[in-house]
Amino acid sequence: MAKNQMKKCLWVLDTIYRTGGISYKDIAARWEREHGHDEMGKLGNSTFRYYIDLLQDLFDVNIECIASDGYKYRITSEHDLDGRNAKNWLLSAFAVNNIINGNRALEGRVMYEDIPSGEKFLLPILDAMRQWRELDIIYTPFYREEPKLHHVQPYAVRVNQRRWYLLARNPKGGKPFHLALDRMDKVEITDEQFTIDPTFDIDAYYDAAFGVITGVEDELDIEKIRVKVYNDYHSSDYLRTLPLHKSQIVIESTPEYAVVEYRLRPTDDFLTAILALGGNAEVLSPEWYRNYVIDEARRMIGRYIKD
Repeated sequence: MAKNQMKKCLWVLDTIYRTGGISYKDIAARWEREHGHDEMGKLGNSTFRYYIDLLQDLFDVNIECIASDGYKYRITSEHDLDGRNAKNWLLSAFAVNNIINGNRALEGRVMYEDIPSGEKFLLPILDAMRQWRELDIIYTPFYREEPKLHHVQPYAVRVNQRRWYLLARNPKGGKPFHLALDRMDKVEITDEQFTIDPTFDIDAYYDAAFGVITGVEDELDIEKIRVKVYNDYHSSDYLRTLPLHKSQIVIESTPEYAVVEYRLRPTDDFLTAILALGGNAEVLSPEWYRNYVIDEARRMIGRYIKD
């Protein structure tokens, strides 16, 4: 299947699934609104029916036209599509269709890391980003019991530590902020359009960040942090081939250890990554950060050793 055809089929399947049922008239109108002026072309009735048949063959789902419900097309074997593997495959195929191109020979042979939080709201958020439309998000963070409505402009999405995040901005102004997809209760695309602040640079925004915590809000300075990683269990070898951060450079390398340097804002997620190396890592400088890691290591030990 040509990659453009796969793109169209996945769009049809995702739209039917997310709406819970939609008529041909409504899906054709939505198609025209979203794709009428790009390479997707128009969605004719015969083409739509062809995609329905193709989708049923590709994904082993039943899509039926329910006459009693306004001739809406609905996935009647929804439990199949709700399965974690099937839905993850759908999301992955939608994101990397240039590679997969609908080749069923790859099914069951490509395994992706499970990121549960991306399953429900990732596609509508990406859809809003593509259309330059603002979002209404019902959100319940861990530190609140009651949900809160956020009306935001979706700037970017980023995955970190098996969790998807939306980088959003309030239309009324202020700095961008993150919303975790797994804390979202509801996401709706609005009719309000937006444009990204022309001064905003996504690469510059994350340049000195280790994960999604940039440290800018806390006014953390960018530091040069040197870490000695011992080669017990090939720890330094792994770190050389898979850097913790894009700024990582090797200052010294021996068969027994490697000294690496990072240029970033030392937020808590970076501290967690250093501690995850256990006894195979030793922070050398700056002195204040070395002492900070020592204090945290002592606190961790205190969880296990009681006086």
